[in-house]
Amino acid sequence: MASSIPPWSQLPQELLGLVIDRLVMDRVESPPGRSRLSALCSKALQLLPFHAARFRAALRSGQSAYADGARFRAVCRSWCSAMREHVTTPWQIPWIVTTDCSFMAPSDCSSRLPVPSLPKNARCIGSTDSWVALDCVDDDKKRRYYFLHNPFSNTTVPLPELDTVIGDVSELFEVRKVVMRSTSDDIIAVMTNNWNYPIILIRPGKGMWLPEPRAAPFMYIIDIAFFGDKLYGITQAEDLVSLDIAFDSNGVPRVTGFARLIKHPPGNYYFRVWRDVDEDDDNHEEENDDNDRYHEVLIAEDDGMRAIREIRAKTGDDMLFSGITYWEDDEVSNEPKDLVGIIWYLVKSRGKLFVVKRQVQWPYYNISFTRKMEVFELNFRTCAWLPVSGGLDGHAFFVSERFCKSIAAHGDIQEGTIYFVDTGETFNVISQTLGPRQRELNHRRSMWIFSPALVV
Repeated sequence: MASSIPPWSQLPQELLGLVIDRLVMDRVESPPGRSRLSALCSKALQLLPFHAARFRAALRSGQSAYADGARFRAVCRSWCSAMREHVTTPWQIPWIVTTDCSFMAPSDCSSRLPVPSLPKNARCIGSTDSWVALDCVDDDKKRRYYFLHNPFSNTTVPLPELDTVIGDVSELFEVRKVVMRSTSDDIIAVMTNNWNYPIILIRPGKGMWLPEPRAAPFMYIIDIAFFGDKLYGITQAEDLVSLDIAFDSNGVPRVTGFARLIKHPPGNYYFRVWRDVDEDDDNHEEENDDNDRYHEVLIAEDDGMRAIREIRAKTGDDMLFSGITYWEDDEVSNEPKDLVGIIWYLVKSRGKLFVVKRQVQWPYYNISFTRKMEVFELNFRTCAWLPVSGGLDGHAFFVSERFCKSIAAHGDIQEGTIYFVDTGETFNVISQTLGPRQRELNHRRSMWIFSPALVV
């Protein structure tokens, strides 16, 4: 009878320790160790006949130790606890998660595993620490619903507040970032590509806050990060904005005010910027000229593009650009020209706020690479960005468009190093050198996730 089968959680700790040794070291070193492992495994297979195939799969060699360890921890809480107790030095490197809910070790992106316990049509739209944010489409109602999931503890938190606002959206709609201030019952900030609700604040089970449609500065913000009790945002024109957040009497978060700490440099008018009313009228005339040229292009568009434009105008979806500044590389002779782009990442670390400014080249016939890096620290007293060249206070930055995190350097994580999720490149702030690229992932569809041992 199924009820007589001992659960996985009752496997002997001695056996679990030997299995962990094999997973971590990819082998049991000594002949006595191999003999004991074989005997204990045989005993386990007798106790768990219905799980024999799964148990053998967990012991197979030739797989990434990271992937095997994730499978091991996902079996049950007691196995996860055994891993923490048995491995004196926790596995150091965070994981990579893609929007199709696959996760992988940075050292072995060829071995992709599905995040366990998720619906088949789930998509990963963001991450914070050990959590991922997901959406699913209801096949019957054709609506999206949203939730948080922690694959390490197998905990799920529904987000019905988002369902009511961005549940019924067009195919052009996109959530660009989901960040948690602390725990899953605290404030969560959501960035979208819809200019009617570019930023959404929610508190699960309490409620949500929305800005006025198409309101400044919210529709200009391209990246956000919680820092203390405030939410900070940077615009494509390099304005830095702080948003004051408070709770109302019902515990619902809301933005109570904002301030522009740093104004965009003069001349940053080659894209939409947040302007003061007293700025030079000539700049507005230039923008109007650009709009006239844009409408001339629209006259010549085909039916498909016209249909997309009508959806955008009706819904507000896809009316906000990604925030990457592109231009053609005139330094190369080949045609078509390579594309060059700048990506901004906000990172908080040890009571400081940083911005990583990365210049990426996308060759037309080759894979992308980082060609220039700049790192700045915010001076709160003078409200200015200061160049960083002397390290990161014993920390390293893991950056992606969906989530960035600073963690203390240890083990394989090198101090003063910035790790990029898409290319696998590293940038050492101290030596100002770039490491070689190691992989090719979509920069918008890949993000970091950190085991609880790495979350401080």
